[in-house]
Amino acid sequence: MTRTTAIMGVCAPERRSYAERTAAALGRPLHLLRFADLRTSHALPHPRPRTAEDNAVVDFGNDVDLIHALAARGGAEVEAVCVVDARHMIGDLLDDAPLVASARAGDTRGDVGARARQAALALELATRIVWINWDLVPTAALAVQMALASHLNPTAVVRLSRDPLSDLQSPAEHDGEILERAGWVRALNGEHDPYMRDNRVMTLRYEQVRPFHPGRLSTALDRLDAGAAGRLVRSAGFCRLASRPGILARWEHVGSAMWIEPLGADDGRMGLGQEIAFTGLDLSAPKLAHVLDEAALTDDELAAGPASWLAFDDPLPAWPAVESSIPDATD
Repeated sequence: MTRTTAIMGVCAPERRSYAERTAAALGRPLHLLRFADLRTSHALPHPRPRTAEDNAVVDFGNDVDLIHALAARGGAEVEAVCVVDARHMIGDLLDDAPLVASARAGDTRGDVGARARQAALALELATRIVWINWDLVPTAALAVQMALASHLNPTAVVRLSRDPLSDLQSPAEHDGEILERAGWVRALNGEHDPYMRDNRVMTLRYEQVRPFHPGRLSTALDRLDAGAAGRLVRSAGFCRLASRPGILARWEHVGSAMWIEPLGADDGRMGLGQEIAFTGLDLSAPKLAHVLDEAALTDDELAAGPASWLAFDDPLPAWPAVESSIPDATD
């Protein structure tokens, strides 16, 4: 079956060059996809009818919504290639720059760290990850990069690029939902088994049944960003803030940027507290757990119940109105 071949990555010149070479090598047309070409929506689009683009190589621009773009072109059927420049892969994941410097208020492309989030997402959604300029990087540093990518996406084929035809020869996994490729999802599901490993790279699963105290969580995040448990690169999962009871939140972090955003009323089926996967370099599981556990409610705070939690100092960014399901204090 002929698949759309999507070329992703935040290094625009290198990605574009690779897309051009891939199209020439496969004898297929090259299409350019940019943000303006996509209709923004919070819901995934319905799959479109098949067109000539399904046999094309598509260069996904820097600020394209990767999830929507892949879903619109067939989701798991797409051959999604993430192009990594070995000279600055880790730097891209730690970058605090926005994707679009002049983005309007409310446009997430203007968020601090949006470029790093895009770099992480491109790795997590890929069927294969290819490194260019790898011959310019010491072997030990290259091994760390490949292991880190494999931790972020254990299902992806990882290759040091020689030419696009060679890069595409190895069979890649196309089963399941594209979001299930992400290492954090697989870690929370107990299925994290990266193909490439390095002693410096770790993925840790953190669980805590108690909600976080927002003030102490803010302090914990500052400590973790300063390296209290090693160099955290990416973390994602689900969390609960005591001061915002009854609401399940999405935890997402990359580099030094952090997003905690409401998903909706928590019906209890997702557990009681925190379920978060952390990936990084030289991590200490005990130190990570200690820092985060200090941010969880104490025995006395937990016993006081949700009504008292609303009075906690809460320095975290405000959320839009979300319908919550606050548990009865007598439960």
